[in-house]
Amino acid sequence: MIDMNVHERIIKTLEHEEPDRVPTLAQFFDYPFTKKVVEKMGIDESKHLSKHIMYEAAIHMGFDSIWYHYDRIRTHSHKRPEVPEEILKEYNIKSYTEWASYYEGDWYRDGVLKTPELLKEWIAYINTWEPAGDIHFKSFKKIWDRYLQKGLVTIPTGGSVAFASWSMIGINRFAYMIRKHFNLVKELAKALGRITKELQNCFFEKEIDLVFICDDWALKGSTIYNPKYWNEIVTPVYKELSKNAHKHGAKLLIHSDGDVTETMPYLINSGVDGIDPLEYESGMRLKHLKEEYGADICLIGNISATYVLTYGSIETTIEATKQALQDAAKGGGFILGAGSDILSTCKYENVKAMIDTVKKHGSYPLGRLIEK
Repeated sequence: MIDMNVHERIIKTLEHEEPDRVPTLAQFFDYPFTKKVVEKMGIDESKHLSKHIMYEAAIHMGFDSIWYHYDRIRTHSHKRPEVPEEILKEYNIKSYTEWASYYEGDWYRDGVLKTPELLKEWIAYINTWEPAGDIHFKSFKKIWDRYLQKGLVTIPTGGSVAFASWSMIGINRFAYMIRKHFNLVKELAKALGRITKELQNCFFEKEIDLVFICDDWALKGSTIYNPKYWNEIVTPVYKELSKNAHKHGAKLLIHSDGDVTETMPYLINSGVDGIDPLEYESGMRLKHLKEEYGADICLIGNISATYVLTYGSIETTIEATKQALQDAAKGGGFILGAGSDILSTCKYENVKAMIDTVKKHGSYPLGRLIEK
């Protein structure tokens, strides 16, 4: 088979056809891992490093694609609703963002929409949000084109539906709000879907035909939502987003850490094209997923970033990668990557072995797959 470019390879895979070989994806490189790659690249750290060094590192490692966080949404056109002081004190919330969430440093702690009154106010507020100006998306188009020429697809991520719906309320109040104010929670998800759709349209208008939503809704052993309510709240929004993407000739990819097994049928029903990262540490196993769902949704990720890429050897990494190819690659519909970000603890040699193994053993037809 003639070698394809990275974009052709990914699109063909998402359409459940066999490209020249299995594509690869990285979500994000933790900066300490990027530094490991930079050292291998022979770049002097004492000099100013480009803000795009992670993407250069991904090219050096041999990845086909990587996330590019580009959540360009204007939230300041209207005044943000105020959260009553008594609620902030009751829940020990020191500050909150435009997305109604309380963070300490980089870590999410809580949401502030603890009452139906606050939900109503913030739904109205979210419905005033709009994408940033066209200049931002013209700028991203240049980034997209530049890296395609270098052999890397920089897939933009932006917007949120499932994650923002529960995180704006807070996990300590979410079940209560669904039980007592279900329609308001559903309206919140719908409002979030509207701005996500408008953001994605800005990419589609620039002929960018792949978009990711980072939308965590699961824990290690279950979903944060009751799956029935997830289906009633999130599926209608995902259906609209999928329909819109497909109307533009684009693909919609969704990310959630944790065990998303209970929501897989709903993702398929919504028309989503791919699900990432199929976290191995949460019990996600490719053989079962391929047999049950692989004909209907592209499976992305799954190589354990802790067990294999951090604590494993080169040999165990090669074997885990071969097994993943054997379990999920047949017929297309599988993009290999880590089951999370490329963590700071991951060994350079293991990540490189993972990618090199795909290039050596992941070519179609799969009769050559398990060469020793």
